[in-house]
Amino acid sequence: MAEVVLSKVLAVSPHGKELAEMSATLENAGYRVATVTSAKSMIEAVYADPPHCLIVESDGADAASNALIKELKSDNVYGHLPVILVISADELAQGIEWQEHPADDYLVRPFSDVDLLARVSLCLARACREIDANPLTGLPGNLTIMREAERRIADGSPFAMAYLDIDHFKPFNDKYGFSRGDEVLRMTARILVNAIRSLESDDTHLGHVGGDDFVFITPPDLVGPVCQVIMRDFDRIVPSFYDEEDRSAGSIQTVDRRGNAQTFPLLTVSIAAVDTQTSHIPHVADLSARAAEVKHYAKQHAGSNFIVDRRK
Repeated sequence: MAEVVLSKVLAVSPHGKELAEMSATLENAGYRVATVTSAKSMIEAVYADPPHCLIVESDGADAASNALIKELKSDNVYGHLPVILVISADELAQGIEWQEHPADDYLVRPFSDVDLLARVSLCLARACREIDANPLTGLPGNLTIMREAERRIADGSPFAMAYLDIDHFKPFNDKYGFSRGDEVLRMTARILVNAIRSLESDDTHLGHVGGDDFVFITPPDLVGPVCQVIMRDFDRIVPSFYDEEDRSAGSIQTVDRRGNAQTFPLLTVSIAAVDTQTSHIPHVADLSARAAEVKHYAKQHAGSNFIVDRRK
């Protein structure tokens, strides 16, 4: 049975007492909680271990928190994360330009435990309905990434869409269990996030379709270089998830459903990309079908590899 993923909340406030009280309330309600005491640390904390929701203290005299929220909301990887802004009654009475505060909800100090939990629960429920974020990695889900691909096809904007699949993941789960398998998925998500960020391009998107399947969109000329980075980092890090005996052997022994012993190599990744700049793709279904065909071919090769489909 897969590990149950508890929703994680990141609380951002310079007030230690308030952070401690919020943390205790949220943890008692079953949430995982992380805290930072400065807005400057918020983005770093999000990328280090992405939460499912943020609670950010507002200070009417300081624009730092508002600037960081804007930066997060403009991010093409984690911009979907819901943000709850904590404000004072005076700020609310004076009027807030919500177009300048891209938060998803707000709490007015002082607030009760009931109010806090209700706001967090509402934000998470709304995110599940509208964003379909993956609960394990916090990345946007399949629906979000497909809508982005559909928009680009309709606009005629050239892009490359790549599907990543972890090879031999099921035998790894059978041998080491779902908990360690989830660690591999989180690691893969971090590798993808870092690789996409390294492109320093606003024209990228990343999603976690489910299980060991990820998808990302880049400009056509960047898909090859980013695939190289992803494979390099994955192959460098993944051996650390194996016991020493299996790591030294370069393979694992496991038993299939019929009781037959089998040997499987260490985890690798297969990436299948379709370049819409050279391929005529009239519909997202055609894009998915082309990518599935290329991925099937890529997985027939040993080791991590990628193929970019540029057929006319």
